[in-house]
Amino acid sequence: MASVYRALAEHAKREAYPEAVELAHADFAALTGPEVPEPCTETKALTILYGLSAA
Repeated sequence: MASVYRALAEHAKREAYPEAVELAHADFAALTGPEVPEPCTETKALTILYGLSAA
């Protein structure tokens, strides 16, 4: 039941402050860039995180 109240409150915020929602979306888009990252394989993720060789 609490999730229903949260959803209603979130909807009310969006309706009350549409400029803030648009600004937040624009900020998020600017931070994430134009590309959507693809999932990494486990080996690639370990290489990125720990600098390990894939060999």
